[in-house]
Amino acid sequence: MRVPDLEALRPGDFVKVRGNGNPVHTGGRAVLVAVHREDGPPWRIVALDLRYSARGAAVRVDVAGGGELARWDTPWAPEHHVEETPHHELLAPGAAHVEPRGSRRRLVVAGLVVLAVVGVLATWEHQRTPPNPVVVQRALQEGVRGTGSPDSEPPSQAPTPSPTATQVPAAATVVAWSAGPLPVVAGLDGTTAPRTLAGVVPAEGCRDAYVRDLFSYLPIGQRVDVAGAGWFRTDDGLDVNEELVRQGVATPDATTAGSTPLDIEHLRTVQRLAADAPAC
Repeated sequence: MRVPDLEALRPGDFVKVRGNGNPVHTGGRAVLVAVHREDGPPWRIVALDLRYSARGAAVRVDVAGGGELARWDTPWAPEHHVEETPHHELLAPGAAHVEPRGSRRRLVVAGLVVLAVVGVLATWEHQRTPPNPVVVQRALQEGVRGTGSPDSEPPSQAPTPSPTATQVPAAATVVAWSAGPLPVVAGLDGTTAPRTLAGVVPAEGCRDAYVRDLFSYLPIGQRVDVAGAGWFRTDDGLDVNEELVRQGVATPDATTAGSTPLDIEHLRTVQRLAADAPAC
């Protein structure tokens, strides 16, 4: 699938799809509700979930499939003419590679071989490690905060899981978002409520980046453990509050940090991280 600005797409963006095999995609306006990435480095985007109406079901779009996806307000790209001699260059994210007609048969044979190998590896990986039910959007990679152009800012470091994250299982789930934005969390006791992130506020001039990263770390469906006054840790080991500070999009805020020993320990951690954090 051709998606020129794939890495810049975020949940809430309005998009359109054409040329896909799914009859639902007729070029109408859809809202992007989830971005799914590989469950390991380099965290490439593998699928998108779109919703055509508030009550409609989410429709999965496989990035490796056919068709073209663009932002709603972006004109469709003109048809591409391929030269007879293929150029084996690294493609930009989301760009489709088209072989000339003479090589289609070779491409089909090679594709079948690759699919067979991938199928065996996928089966082995599935048996070895159960897949995470929510492939969270780990956006800290090339193009995450830019537009995917060569002039975009350099890629950020990958998120750093907490070394003790696996000791306490996630006991809650992000089910929605409220104004703020604040994640709405459903606990094991059945209660659902917005939760403020403890000890952090958006850095000056960095609110847009803060919101994008926050949605990236806590997509709807993400399993989390919420400790103390509101310190979030995902089930795959990411301390969200600390990561926001580490990436320079948030700064420590003692007024919301809480007063328990656990809260104070987390606050000291984010204060240390802030000293070495880059500008957003």
